[in-house]
Amino acid sequence: MKKIVYSFLLLLLSLSAIANEPVTNLIVWAKDGTKVAYALCEKPKVTFTETDLVITAKGVEVNYALENIARFTYEVDEATSIKGAGNEGPLFICNGESLLFPSLPFNATIAIYTFDGLLVLKETVKTTGEHVLPLNSLNNGVYLVNVNGFTSKIVKI
Repeated sequence: MKKIVYSFLLLLLSLSAIANEPVTNLIVWAKDGTKVAYALCEKPKVTFTETDLVITAKGVEVNYALENIARFTYEVDEATSIKGAGNEGPLFICNGESLLFPSLPFNATIAIYTFDGLLVLKETVKTTGEHVLPLNSLNNGVYLVNVNGFTSKIVKI
């Protein structure tokens, strides 16, 4: 019995050592100060079009308008928990019923596209701060949410 307990403890210790390994990220910096991180272990592919920086990781392609990009860099992240890319937290939270944007600037544009690129919802924010965008008009499926040039994928179930 002691052997099993010791083996289990050894396994837990080795797993915790693996979990604390630093992660190197590709960071995309927007001109408004926000940033998005991609773990290099996901092998993101960086390409350019005439107007966009395109990053493909795990089969998902995200386009960033070059006019909104300040730079992209690499940095080592000692923490391994899932979090927002910037210090201010996530750009939005999706609860299935709506998107909650904790902090948006005045005149920010939110656009939602189907996965094949059709615009289904577009809204301009009239106040600075928190904003809620209801998703009840959308069918279940995969959508791309673009906020001021930064695109994220959501799944509505």
